[in-house]
Amino acid sequence: MLSDQRVAPTLAVSDMERARRFYEETLGLSIEAEVEGTIRYKCGGGTGLALYERPMEATDRTVAAFEVEDIEREVEDLRGRGVEVEGIITLPSGLKRGFFKDPDGNVIGMRQL
Repeated sequence: MLSDQRVAPTLAVSDMERARRFYEETLGLSIEAEVEGTIRYKCGGGTGLALYERPMEATDRTVAAFEVEDIEREVEDLRGRGVEVEGIITLPSGLKRGFFKDPDGNVIGMRQL
């Protein structure tokens, strides 16, 4: 069943070189694999994020979210790197969320449990 399988978010980007600069230099992700135009980045906890080049419109919905220990620190770091991050939202459950966009306009989320 799929319920016990890992999920790897995969994002479409219109310019792979621009996307690589953002994900590698701005976000600090490391390449895990690169195969036939798709790049997979290594993330925490054995997870990953993949990119593939496709000339299409970005989505206005969150397509991936990073689980972080200190969202305020991450927001400050991203803003220091020139990333426009929306303000932090705290839900009644105590969950904190923040959002930013990649160069193609894909919405990337962060959440602090």
